[in-house]
Amino acid sequence: MSVDPFDVAVIGAGVVGLSIARAFAATNARTVVVERHPGPGREQSTHNSGVVHSGVFARPGTLRARLNVEGNRRMYEEAASLGVPVEPCGTLVVARSPVHIAELEKYGRWGRENGVPGLSFASPEEARQIEPRLGPCERCLLAPTGGRVDAAGLVRALDTDLARRGVERRYNVELRPAERSESGWTLFGSAGESVAARHCINAAGVGAGRVATTFGAPGRRIYPCLGEYARVVGERSAWVRTMVYGFPPPRYPGIGVHLTRTAGGELLIGPTASYIDSDEPPPLPVTPLAEFAELANAYVPGITEHDLVPAPSGVRATTVPPGSAEPFGEFQIFEEPPGSGVVHCFGIESPGLTACFAIGSYVAERWPASPP
Repeated sequence: MSVDPFDVAVIGAGVVGLSIARAFAATNARTVVVERHPGPGREQSTHNSGVVHSGVFARPGTLRARLNVEGNRRMYEEAASLGVPVEPCGTLVVARSPVHIAELEKYGRWGRENGVPGLSFASPEEARQIEPRLGPCERCLLAPTGGRVDAAGLVRALDTDLARRGVERRYNVELRPAERSESGWTLFGSAGESVAARHCINAAGVGAGRVATTFGAPGRRIYPCLGEYARVVGERSAWVRTMVYGFPPPRYPGIGVHLTRTAGGELLIGPTASYIDSDEPPPLPVTPLAEFAELANAYVPGITEHDLVPAPSGVRATTVPPGSAEPFGEFQIFEEPPGSGVVHCFGIESPGLTACFAIGSYVAERWPASPP
């Protein structure tokens, strides 16, 4: 490989890394994307339900909340401009019993503080006008800017757009420890490849901790968290039109299992959440289909395990350790070592897909790397 220096090397070709590279390319910075897999978006980016989150589940005042809401707006604009299916179908958060009302109202407050437009509370009768098969509920929160996007299509479109912009994408490069020089960094691959760049962006998702170590910046940890899905087949696959959310049990890492009509028309139940010791999902499903059916029936009665088949699972990159009272960690975007020109993106799990374009702009504007 050539050792001619790039202005920016982005490590990780997930939807966040590709969006960051696109933002730098828009400043005329000479940019390269380095990825260990043979193609883009092989991890979190395409192993999810494709939800465009409104921002009601993000704690106000956090970077996560800010980039979620900005990213929601930009997703509809940018995905459409790239020719990717995207739709603001709305999100329905359901309080099934009186004990959930306070939590529902909290999400309403969070959404208003975050600037989520169009929020409203709905009675059970009003909610069933949206989702006729909704089960018992006390009250619902409707977020009309919640939606869905073809995540795999977005990855493909971004990859194509980067090629058009002259961004190099180098796949099948498994990184080894980097070397610092007066002009920047040299990245080395396990097969003898090398890439020189003045600035480096670590957008490696669940592998971000490992990549940080190659730059001499250990100490921050990623906890791989397995998320499994089941797909509804047959006539019951048409039983949900939008996205139906509830409330997870205490100390659950995430916002819980929900029902989502995807951009491709499938009905998914998930994701589950269980900590694992690997960046890769297990070869066989862990969660029984009967458990998915039970979770779905809490909101849409009548779905059985015989209506379900396993769907692709994924591993998300959370910074929340097991047993934490917080369902999500903050988006951590920082330069380390200080003054090194290496920026790390840690804990970019949900709503990372939603926020990808906002994250790209945030990184490129805060750590500019335009040509000298």
